Amino acid sequence: MVQSYALFCAALLLLGGTLGDRLGRKRIFAVGIGLFTLASAGAALSMSLSQLVVSRSIQGVGAALLIPQSLAILSAAFPGRERASAIGAWSAWTSVFAALGPVVGGLLIQASSWRWIFLLNLPLAMWILLLLPKVRESNTELSTLSLATFDLRGTFLNTLGLGSLVYSLSFGPQLGWTNIRVVLSMVAGVSLIGAFLYSQRQNEHAMMPLSLFSNRRFLAVNLLTFFLYGSLGVAFYIVPFFSIQIKHLSPFATGAAFLPCIAVMFLFSSRIGRISSELGERSFLVVGAVCGAGGLVLFGLSSHRQGYIASLLPGMLLLGVGITIALSPLANVVMSSVPDEEAAIASAVNNSISRIAGLVILSIATIFLSHGFDRSLRAQLRVSPLPSQMKSQIYADHALMTAVRVPSDFGNEAERQGRRIVDRAFTNGYSAVMYAAGLGMLLAALPVIFWWGESSQELETIPASLNADLKSYP
Repeated sequence: MVQSYALFCAALLLLGGTLGDRLGRKRIFAVGIGLFTLASAGAALSMSLSQLVVSRSIQGVGAALLIPQSLAILSAAFPGRERASAIGAWSAWTSVFAALGPVVGGLLIQASSWRWIFLLNLPLAMWILLLLPKVRESNTELSTLSLATFDLRGTFLNTLGLGSLVYSLSFGPQLGWTNIRVVLSMVAGVSLIGAFLYSQRQNEHAMMPLSLFSNRRFLAVNLLTFFLYGSLGVAFYIVPFFSIQIKHLSPFATGAAFLPCIAVMFLFSSRIGRISSELGERSFLVVGAVCGAGGLVLFGLSSHRQGYIASLLPGMLLLGVGITIALSPLANVVMSSVPDEEAAIASAVNNSISRIAGLVILSIATIFLSHGFDRSLRAQLRVSPLPSQMKSQIYADHALMTAVRVPSDFGNEAERQGRRIVDRAFTNGYSAVMYAAGLGMLLAALPVIFWWGESSQELETIPASLNADLKSYP
């Protein structure tokens, strides 16, 4: 069910951005909201798992249409410094709702029914549709959609390529990386995306102009996006798992554990957006990545401590500071690095990269976690005084990690020791993953430090300034 949404959303994001730039961002945004609303109602009324999967898939299509337009519309609606504050607020609300989703969902499920998770979308969507007529169209140079100018080949290759890649990365951890479906999907995805990129070089009406990446700033900020969002994806997936399995927090308490991080983002994102625009986004992106890396490393360093305040809160606060400092300037740089007529496709590219990054780096992290758990478990069992037969039974299930069955046939004390060994092995693996994720977030800063060019707005001001100088020249 979760994968169906992610699959369609990621596969169609570039198409959504292209349609917005071609046919009007406001129009495509409205279509996306409409589809998302209808699909939410369908999900809430689903009577079977298959109906729910179909509804979630349609939700993914709607999201792919509306996500690229939201930032492009906002960027065009606010000039200069106001744009930075608006994008900062957009980043804050986006992050807050994304983080609060699991908390609110858990409360709704406990208090009533899972159906309310989808019904909650309906009044919000209706409110947006009522406000939408007041928003002016951000793209004044609209074109008609014809087979002669629409990149059908690129659309086909990109959609199938991203869909195949997302499928393999989503199901690889469950089915195993040697599973034939996973392997074939991975090979097909990489091949189709390669063919898509080649087709864009040959197409006058390419859906994703490769000239976007000739802008060093746009390229640098998207490389930063890959490592930043990939590392965040690791934290937002593995930290809750660790909190539930090792710290024995409830699902609701685990979601609430992220509230300090959310509070920092909500309170300061808009201000950071404005200040970074005045002082220069580059230093904020670097400092944000470094602070975020520090937060991830703190998760690893404090993993053996007891209690939320000692084991999780320091990392949450520092990670929140890092995200807040980095994300608002990031979105602003993406929008300012490209011409206005390519804003939606630029937003779609950046969103696609962030989603693929989360899947790619999380897949690597789960392999890393499994390896770290296995190595620590073997080392502890080797020196443990537990009976040899009990050690063999524990290690036989090592692939299950925290779900390893500790035999109770050897006495209560031996069972407790065995469980402590398993928990310690997972904690050691978790710490190693957090250190690696911190390193990944540090890597996010490197493209910004060493590969930074002018934005499209800065480039556009150069001819005007030169012209003024020429006129004043005696």
